[in-house]
Amino acid sequence: MSIYAVIVRTQTERFDYAAIAACCGDVILDAIDRYGVCGVSAKLKGVPQC
Repeated sequence: MSIYAVIVRTQTERFDYAAIAACCGDVILDAIDRYGVCGVSAKLKGVPQC
């Protein structure tokens, strides 16, 4: 599991938070399910944790 810095943009709001997941794809899919996003980015923070 690794920590990701996540930025979510909807039509009216922006959310910045950290998420723990096995890969960035999991983080992005969770953000889409949670917010119905227009845009999302997930960047690895630090060194990948295995």
